Amino acid sequence: MKNILLLFAFVFISTLVQSQTFTEADITGTWQVLNIVESGSSPKEANQLLAAYIDFQPNHSFQIRMRKDGKKEFDNKFQNAKWNYTPDNQTISVNNGEMLLQPVKEDGKIIFILPGKGIKLEVVMPM
Repeated sequence: MKNILLLFAFVFISTLVQSQTFTEADITGTWQVLNIVESGSSPKEANQLLAAYIDFQPNHSFQIRMRKDGKKEFDNKFQNAKWNYTPDNQTISVNNGEMLLQPVKEDGKIIFILPGKGIKLEVVMPM
């Protein structure tokens, strides 16, 4: 009986861990920043990312489109940059480590963490 309970607990925990992982296909696409969960050490930079679009293209090109001073136009940051996803540590590297992002699932929401800055962004894939 004890072995069955142990097996059940192991399967349950494995399922939880597996559901937290992302694949490259899960990441590819356009993400919109809905909310700043944590501003970390860069509140000004975090606020600039509010309502931004983060593009992970299938050809591994990357850009962040941020609103220009509240206007309808966008500034393209990281234009012509490349992204790479490492499933082992669930990290997205932009331009060989110039910027790191870590996607996680928290309370049913997708969060992009910028590990070096402590910024946490709630994102959705609207397209």
